[in-house]
Amino acid sequence: MSTLNLPALQRPAFFEGQRLMADDLADVQTYHRELRWLHNRSLHNWGIAFGLSVTGKQGEKAVRLQGGLALDCLGRELILSDTQELPIPAVAGASGGSGPATYYLTLRYAEDADLVPEIRNGVCGTSGAVRRPEQPLVRWQDPDEDFQIGLDIVVASIQVQNCQLRKDVSAAERRDALPAQQPYVAAGRTQAGQTTWRLWPDAENPFGVATTVATTKAGFRTTPRYQGHVMGPRNFTLIEDNEEQQGVVDGYAQIALPTAASFELIVLLPTGLIGRSTILNPPIVLTKAFMPRLSQLSEPGDLGWHVVWMGVEG
Repeated sequence: MSTLNLPALQRPAFFEGQRLMADDLADVQTYHRELRWLHNRSLHNWGIAFGLSVTGKQGEKAVRLQGGLALDCLGRELILSDTQELPIPAVAGASGGSGPATYYLTLRYAEDADLVPEIRNGVCGTSGAVRRPEQPLVRWQDPDEDFQIGLDIVVASIQVQNCQLRKDVSAAERRDALPAQQPYVAAGRTQAGQTTWRLWPDAENPFGVATTVATTKAGFRTTPRYQGHVMGPRNFTLIEDNEEQQGVVDGYAQIALPTAASFELIVLLPTGLIGRSTILNPPIVLTKAFMPRLSQLSEPGDLGWHVVWMGVEG
């Protein structure tokens, strides 16, 4: 074994006319099993994959353990096929005190010596195991005595007093093999110079501008929570009555009509004077004549507004 605990594997190979022995066939099983365990511990967490729920109410003297699957820290599968009813430890309470005793209900990988195999007779008076049950060791453990985290997988904890459950079974000590679900995040932008803006809410009485942003490439399955803002210059030059003035196009962006495939970005454009020669959103901005300057980048002074966005699903 290396310092990474990597198994030194040899892939079994066969040739025509080879005499196969039991060890040869067993080596095939060992090879694939070790690879699977290596995969499990390299790419997955250890803990409970699914199932293995435990129920037991205060005052009861047994708990019920449902079937399920867990992985230990070596990547080995702990498969419990059937529901089991397990009597709790028959103790009055914690040793040396009057309080309850705490126990973990755990699963541990069962080595071959721990299992009762199916035995079959062979030729010439031989016999041996032909099948071993795939099942873990199920036991109560004192968390302060001989408990090995990662090898002993906790499925529940209990408090025992007077040979019965002092409280309902607790799942607080369980560890999930599956990581907590992470939100799906995707981002994108519209193309500068090719983002189509329109007067909003309409061309007759506009209060701002809007554009439709397509998000289909993100592959959202449900409507995410979008954020978006406008990229592009804000200042431009106005010439009125042969007099040059500086104008600014800016406002307040908001998301509207979100779906899994698109949303509307609306920019409200309030007007006003912000300096002696600088006008915020002069009336010319909210006209059809000005809109090409806002959208395109073909002529000097065009703003080429475009949208940078992010969506969070889940």
